Amino acid sequence: MQVSTKQVLLSVENLKKYFPLKIPWTQALLKRERPTVKAIDDISFNIKKGETLGLVGESGSGKTTTGRVIIRLIEPTSGRILFDKKDISKLSKENLRRARKDFQMIFQDPMASLNPYMRIGKTVSHPLEIHKIGTPAERKEKVLSLFEKVNLIPAKEFFNRFPRQLSGGQRQRVVIARAVVTNPKFIVADEATAMLDVSVRSQILKLMIDIKEDLGLTYLFITHDLASAKYICDRIAVMYLGKIVEIAKTSDLFKEPLHPYTRILMGAVPIPDPKLKRSKIIPKGEIPSPINVPSGCRFHTRCPYATKICSEEEPELVEHQGRLVACHLFDKK
Repeated sequence: MQVSTKQVLLSVENLKKYFPLKIPWTQALLKRERPTVKAIDDISFNIKKGETLGLVGESGSGKTTTGRVIIRLIEPTSGRILFDKKDISKLSKENLRRARKDFQMIFQDPMASLNPYMRIGKTVSHPLEIHKIGTPAERKEKVLSLFEKVNLIPAKEFFNRFPRQLSGGQRQRVVIARAVVTNPKFIVADEATAMLDVSVRSQILKLMIDIKEDLGLTYLFITHDLASAKYICDRIAVMYLGKIVEIAKTSDLFKEPLHPYTRILMGAVPIPDPKLKRSKIIPKGEIPSPINVPSGCRFHTRCPYATKICSEEEPELVEHQGRLVACHLFDKK
């Protein structure tokens, strides 16, 4: 399943992100180790140039943290992040600032990520000013061209509007335009359609696909919506409680999910045919706390197929039927 290094744009190796908890000093004196939230716990994956990799899972699985750590909006606890063969996890602040024009992020809530007191023309051209790209006239021309590309027409009228004067779908188009204005190579799209109506969602997904083809982009598409992931992603990585449990081509994953957790997620996807029924696997209990992660396979407390080894030994992410899966049901040993 590993791809050639010549094709890889982003490589994540043994990435971890732990958040230490704040506790009263009296408790800190009695405890040897400070409790931590293991948001990302030793994950590795690759994204090829021109590919869209989906990252799916329940809320609290670590998807958003993974996206933010990859582009260093949050500092990793340990591990390596190789972007275009350069280890960006070790870049200084100044070198990281210069490199940021090559990787950008589309946030979930467009209203929260836009300055309400800044006109959207200025908002989209601001990254060009930061990186000193072009003259003021050239920047304005590029922004107007981008507005037409993302269907904010007439572009000259939108240029001087404030975010509050736009609809939700229009705001997300502005966020997309701002993300691509520096001609990046890689974009993290964090629940880019979650705040939108269903009628608008498909339009934004199509826009993202068109822009990706026009500009030669690579995406990490973070979502809890498997229907959106099926539409836009080439491969999908399934995440549970800080771990990746399965990575496969989108068509293979929807045809035959292997990991029990993936099967549960697939069982929750509605089928647009009342005559067809999908067998559902109901997980036991609730998601464990990321502070006290279960021993062995962290899904074993909810898995209907769990055996004794599942509670004792953590499964490795191994190749099986042309994909990667972390489950003792498919352990060759």
